[in-house]
Amino acid sequence: MKRSALLGILLLLSPWVWAQDDASLSQFFEGKQVVVKMDMPGSQSGVDIRPQRGNSLDARGYGDSLKKYPIALHTGDAVMVTKVKVKDKAIEFQLGGGGFGTFMDNSDTSVHFTPASKSQREKDLEDQISNTDDSDKKARLQRELDYLRRQRERDDQRNRAIAVQASEVKKEQVNQDRMRGGSRFNLKYDRKVPANLTPQDVMAALAPYVSFPPDLGGAGQADVPSAAPAAATAPVANGSTADPALGLQKGMHEDQVRALLGTPASVTDTDHDGIQVHTLTFVQGNSHIRAEFVNGVLIRYTISVN
Repeated sequence: MKRSALLGILLLLSPWVWAQDDASLSQFFEGKQVVVKMDMPGSQSGVDIRPQRGNSLDARGYGDSLKKYPIALHTGDAVMVTKVKVKDKAIEFQLGGGGFGTFMDNSDTSVHFTPASKSQREKDLEDQISNTDDSDKKARLQRELDYLRRQRERDDQRNRAIAVQASEVKKEQVNQDRMRGGSRFNLKYDRKVPANLTPQDVMAALAPYVSFPPDLGGAGQADVPSAAPAAATAPVANGSTADPALGLQKGMHEDQVRALLGTPASVTDTDHDGIQVHTLTFVQGNSHIRAEFVNGVLIRYTISVN
């Protein structure tokens, strides 16, 4: 077989090989509980790990992320692996939803303020002042014009303060969402993700930073508590004062949410630019929980109290 033909076949097979690796790693890890050995930033950018280098952790980038974002996962937290995605040069190992800033997460905290333009009355007064020679009339018109300008400036100052306050509220909401949105590890390789990468290779790369359960046979398994409960699946006994909504995590499947919160009070389906969003609303005492799913996976939830 000619070299060019062989190269063409290999190029055609490469995506298939990656797809197989993606599927096998996803099947092996997703839905499993692990324990993080380090604080994880509440962002979809996560923590970069370079397995092929001696000092695999990007310590500088990690420090910058902890300064920029609140902590979503603390050292010793048990969390679900919600997605493993193989790319050309990296593997995303997503925990508890993969970090805030993914699909449909609104991280915009800006509130735009536009100063009011001159009123028509102000414009008319300016024209009258410039077109009159009567000093008394000009002084009277100028007093009215000054009053209208001050009033407009006071309104602008008040609206500017409202915008600043609204922006601070949005920042706090985004920070709260970041703390609930999980995080991720990014295993980055110098050229390409090695062919035929095994789950054991991934666990070995993450062993300094993640403890895997004993039944996976992974490195660091002794560090995993024998009965480390996950908030996403922890049952709430009848009559318990614990709030079931506290167990919600982005990345949970719909059946897990229903098991946690019970039968929804309402169900709606909406189309967002061709993407079907399935929304369930639950009532827990005085709380209303609105959970949004795409392809059966929880992507966003809000809790309001009456």
